[in-house]
Amino acid sequence: MGSSTKQTISAQIPVELASAVEQLAREMDRSKSWIIKEALTAMLAERERRHQSVQAGLDDVTEGRVIGHAQMKHFASQLKKE
Repeated sequence: MGSSTKQTISAQIPVELASAVEQLAREMDRSKSWIIKEALTAMLAERERRHQSVQAGLDDVTEGRVIGHAQMKHFASQLKKE
């Protein structure tokens, strides 16, 4: 995403959201484009992180790295005692 090639996109957003972006840009002394780019970058990174977590869980199941229901109930009951 660090490419120097750029593309302009447009989106219709609620007036309140546009105002919030403008306000944040003023407060941070950044452009609205920078604010929007940072927000999208963070959202996409979080989406990828969640995807990787789900994939890791699925891999655990596939490899048999699971805990049975009875074991989990026992573990939970031990937590209550502490």
